[in-house]
Amino acid sequence: MANPWPASVWDASRRGDRPAVLRAAREHRGWSQADLGARFGCSRSVISRLENGRRDGINDVETLRRLAAVLELPARAFGILDTPTPPTSPAHLGAGNTLGLHSTGPEGVDPVRRRAFLLTAGMVGAAAAAPRALAAPGDTTVRLATSLEDALIRPPTTAQPATAQALTTALACARTDFRSCRYLDLATRLTDLIGIAEATDRHDGTPTTAALLAATYNLVTRVLLKSDASGSEWIAADRAMRAANAAGDPLVLAEAHRMLGSAFRRAGDHDRAQELTLAAADHLDVRTRAPHQGHLALHGLLMCSAGYAAARAGDRHRAVELLDEAHSTTARLTPQTPAHAELAANVLSHRVSAHYLLGDAGTALHHAHTAPAPRFPDTERHARYLADLALCFNQWDKPNQAHKVLAAIDGFAPDEIRTRSTIRRLVGDLLGSSGITAKHELRALAHRAGIPH
Repeated sequence: MANPWPASVWDASRRGDRPAVLRAAREHRGWSQADLGARFGCSRSVISRLENGRRDGINDVETLRRLAAVLELPARAFGILDTPTPPTSPAHLGAGNTLGLHSTGPEGVDPVRRRAFLLTAGMVGAAAAAPRALAAPGDTTVRLATSLEDALIRPPTTAQPATAQALTTALACARTDFRSCRYLDLATRLTDLIGIAEATDRHDGTPTTAALLAATYNLVTRVLLKSDASGSEWIAADRAMRAANAAGDPLVLAEAHRMLGSAFRRAGDHDRAQELTLAAADHLDVRTRAPHQGHLALHGLLMCSAGYAAARAGDRHRAVELLDEAHSTTARLTPQTPAHAELAANVLSHRVSAHYLLGDAGTALHHAHTAPAPRFPDTERHARYLADLALCFNQWDKPNQAHKVLAAIDGFAPDEIRTRSTIRRLVGDLLGSSGITAKHELRALAHRAGIPH
């Protein structure tokens, strides 16, 4: 902004009063709560609860960064680090399986790994502190993240190598826990799996064991991305990239790029998130007359991820364009196959979440109500879809419908509510809503999930 921010903003910042910072900054811009809500992509009541400190989002780093961007306010006013400037894009995205993204710079330091380290160093100290300090004792999401972060920072050194087959079986069990939303069981299993996968890869050093190590770290990244940003997702994503490069499998490498793109998106670097995701998609075999079905399925998922990143950046046209391309990819998969059903469900789910991010809950709910009944491949994907519907209902100022959807999730995937930061903030938002009729039931849900109320 041309004018300096008033003393009221910085006085509140020095006190650590984030709601007062938000209110003073909004009033300085001359916006009503509805004006800010429209720009941010939420209802006036959400902004009101943020300004009154009655919503968990006022302590969420990603939410604060987005608010700062909308207000054109330095992020440090909220007591968080300003987003680092992204590194210069590669001159080209290279040849071969590395996609040109892991060449070393003039100092011999891999720029992607160096960025991951620098962001982690900043985020672990600043971003992780606020959510944990405010979390209730025994908070599931904190226990989950802490377990995985400890394993990443101090990998078990006593783990013994396993056969590739045994490691494949262990990874399959971990994936089953994730897909079934059994996250606490998964935290224990993944902690052991990290050590075994590292030991096996060091012992064998084959493309097969490297691919299994990459898949392990990709799964760790997916779990960490569910909770509030701590920076540890960068460690996991970077290790997945290194292992995927050693594996040399385009599918493994593309998935690692997708997870790294998700970490960039979490940090607010939506352009780099799209760049990484689309570069990976370009290196899949989807242009031949009879393309590999696995490549097609992952290509469609990468388009979904890129569309979601575009929506995060507020680019409606690009988001719709990329999601339409994902839909077109679905039509190229063999009908009545699990891959076809899974991608179709993913496209619908990403359409709903993208339009929610764009502040258009009506369009999101229209897609949900008019599309063929989705055949979700697992509990986790189904729960995420319903969670996005709950967010849309709340954005549409229909808190009772949002509560009903959350109650449904609690019935078949309670760990999703206990762990996923977005849902936990929604529960906190609903607890402060005067429109909720079943307040007792909502408080009981919050109590079971370990959400302060």
